[in-house]
Amino acid sequence: MRISNIFYGSFETLKEAYKIFSRNGKQVPFIALIYLCLGSIIFWSNVFSIKPLLTDYFTKLTDLMIGGSTPDTSGYANQIFLMLDDFRIFVVVEWIFTVLNSLTLLLFSVATILASAAIHNEKELDLKSLLVKIVKTWRRTFVTLFYTTLLDSGYALFVLALQLPLILIFGLELVIMFPFSYLTFTLLASVFQLYLSIVWTLAFVVSTLEEKSGIEALGKAGQLVKGLKLKGFFLKFAFGLLCFVMFKLLMMMINKQTASVSIAYVFVFFNMVSLIKMFSFIVFTVLYFECKKKNGREVELQGGDVEYTKIPTNASHPAADIP
Repeated sequence: MRISNIFYGSFETLKEAYKIFSRNGKQVPFIALIYLCLGSIIFWSNVFSIKPLLTDYFTKLTDLMIGGSTPDTSGYANQIFLMLDDFRIFVVVEWIFTVLNSLTLLLFSVATILASAAIHNEKELDLKSLLVKIVKTWRRTFVTLFYTTLLDSGYALFVLALQLPLILIFGLELVIMFPFSYLTFTLLASVFQLYLSIVWTLAFVVSTLEEKSGIEALGKAGQLVKGLKLKGFFLKFAFGLLCFVMFKLLMMMINKQTASVSIAYVFVFFNMVSLIKMFSFIVFTVLYFECKKKNGREVELQGGDVEYTKIPTNASHPAADIP
């Protein structure tokens, strides 16, 4: 497939995704708006819940450092235990909000895919039908998300395992002495992760629109995307590059800013990344139907049930024909 064809095909997919986003009474934008509102509530609840914990933690840390207590005193030990309690509470609170964010993303991603598929197929999907479909679908998508998260985490651990021995042997001097080699390795690992995530994201779409989940959805996605992986990679790369540029801008903007201003910038970044995630699911829903159009029949034939022909009871015995 030519590079020009990949660019043109990717542009057509993005254009179709934008049409879905703006079609049918703004149904998909309404879903995105509700997701942003819930995400904002979770974000600010998280901020205001950990603010007193962090303030108390750093106050105790400052007292510990300039208070004049020595490690062999009971006051020093009490401060350490109190700081550990604050840290445990912080971890629990962050875990709760991480779970809430993940569940919110899961449910609204499913809603976005279902609504996008209905619009793409020019079918009506009212709010009640959408909610019923979400209830019927979320278990499959949760299983698939669990598998893809394991694969993503396993890949990250694999990359870390390749780097860690060298860093332990040579120390951080290795990164300082060979920055180009280290950056090249990190870039190649990130690019390959994007390539792998094409199937992972498409498997999520498959588990939403078909009666498949987990390994079965991953296998179906891998078969469907044959011949279109370069297009999927370009789309993944475009979204990843956009998020990377936004993150770099965020780091530049919060540099030497107050905590309140930095949190406000992070909040804007969080909402923009959330919108990009929602739009990426629309794009991969369109890509799913393109894959179905190109490879769907072949995949169904390969994955279909094997049919057996019953031998007639009155068939002559082969040995009878031997002279």
